[in-house]
Amino acid sequence: MMETPRNPEESKTPEAGAVSDTVTDHYARSGSLAQRILDLAHGLAGGGPTVDDLAPLDQFHMRGEEATVEFAEMVAPQAGWFCVDLGCGIGGPARWLAAHCGVEVLGLDLTESYCRDAASLSRAIGLSDRVRFACADATGLPLAEDSLDLVWTQHAAMNVPDKKALYREVARVLKRGGRLALHDIMAGPEGPPHFPVPWAATPEGSFLLPSGEIRTLLAAAGLEELVWHDHTADALAWIHRRRADLEAGEPRPPGPHLFLGDGFKEMASNLGRNLEEGRITVHMALLEKTSVPYA
Repeated sequence: MMETPRNPEESKTPEAGAVSDTVTDHYARSGSLAQRILDLAHGLAGGGPTVDDLAPLDQFHMRGEEATVEFAEMVAPQAGWFCVDLGCGIGGPARWLAAHCGVEVLGLDLTESYCRDAASLSRAIGLSDRVRFACADATGLPLAEDSLDLVWTQHAAMNVPDKKALYREVARVLKRGGRLALHDIMAGPEGPPHFPVPWAATPEGSFLLPSGEIRTLLAAAGLEELVWHDHTADALAWIHRRRADLEAGEPRPPGPHLFLGDGFKEMASNLGRNLEEGRITVHMALLEKTSVPYA
């Protein structure tokens, strides 16, 4: 396994200035999460939790584990690949990939408390030898050129203001023929989103671009598009199903709402409203590094 470039419990490489503080303060607002999640998972599992017991709780993106499974089927990671989960949060997808696909994963995130929680959760289920975590800026990765088989990212680019630098950096660290797997929220045609949302309390922490502009930036970075799917309709259908179940008296399934605080309800409500009003879109894509424009 490649050595983790820095200790997530001791250091981080932040993005510059107030943007970095706005983003990390937003995600760190609920404090340490690992023990709360483990307590919930023990209750759900009735014993020592596994990666599958954590999955309803540690997948901080739209459609949760359902989307991760669908995304992995599209990407088809191969056992033995070395993967970076960029913007890994508390490490749910990274652990899922290691356990179910046999890849080695380095999770990178800007938020220090998330990196600590991710490491704690991985130790608790015995995956520390296959999944590591570190704090890093997505536009300045602490990794060598041409070193990765796969960069996997779910709902992270919304917090990165310099998308050009982000995708050029991804291209730099991928091997020739390496893949970028991207699952992101992007700007819709009907104006800016209503705030707060799960990724930002205010517009100062949110940096959305339309999908067409994202695709242009990816191509300019030397990343060839293999698959591009607009999953906005799937995200809307998921939200409508959950809303209908609650209205019918069905119990709410376990999820991050159990530990992310009272404000999360408004964020989730605005997420659905923004989708319904065409203010945001959701996309999954797979791209391959074909050139080296950074050289």
